[in-house]
Amino acid sequence: MDEIDYELLRQMAVTIGDAARITDIPIRKLRYWEDKGYIDSVEEKTNTTRRFDYYMIKKIVLMKELLEDGYTVEAASNKAETGLSTLRHVFNERSSKY
Repeated sequence: MDEIDYELLRQMAVTIGDAARITDIPIRKLRYWEDKGYIDSVEEKTNTTRRFDYYMIKKIVLMKELLEDGYTVEAASNKAETGLSTLRHVFNERSSKY
C-alpha cells in the first residue's frame, strides 16, 4: 500500500480539540484565527462543532512555524496559504489519476 489515498486525505477532518492537540495551539487561539479569517473550518450542516481538514491542519502547523520565525499572524497566514496552493494542486492532480 505505497499509494497515498488522496481522496481520503481530502475528506479527513478533526475536531477543534484534536486540531489543538495535533498542532499544540490552544483552542482559543484557533477560534480567534478562524474568526479573523486566517484559517477556515469545514462546514458541516448537521454539526456545529468546528472541524479542520488535512489542508487546514497543515496550514496551522506552517503558520505556527512562521510565527516562531517572527512573522505576523497575517503574514504567516498569507505565506502558508501560498505554500498550500501547491499542495492542493498536487493532491487534486494525483487524486484525479486514481
